Amino acid sequence: MEEKYQSIELVVKLMAKTGLFFASVDGEYSQSERIFIENYINSLSQVGPVDEVKDMLENALNTRFTLDEIIADTRQLLGYFPEVEDKKAIVLSMYNFIQQVIQADGVEHPAEKDALLQWANALVA
Repeated sequence: MEEKYQSIELVVKLMAKTGLFFASVDGEYSQSERIFIENYINSLSQVGPVDEVKDMLENALNTRFTLDEIIADTRQLLGYFPEVEDKKAIVLSMYNFIQQVIQADGVEHPAEKDALLQWANALVA
């Protein structure tokens, strides 16, 4: 049970970091993006408190993640799943989440689209 909780915690942390990165890649972390990410993370973290994630969300304006960091963390998470189908499902879920973050403020900024393309290309390479 502890192992399952740890893997869920890794997913929640990665989703929070990824959401924060894509929400602020255009230089603006909007209220609608913040609300979307908080609601999404709250629904994921129903398994128990993830204090580090809550701290990340509260300090979002002071926290900067890089695309390389997001890609490396995504690859690390995928390493825990030996089945190709599981990896595909995780990447697709993350892609859909990123799309929703990008669209949360009603503006699809070119920097957001470019970062998403780079993220996707790095994971298939």
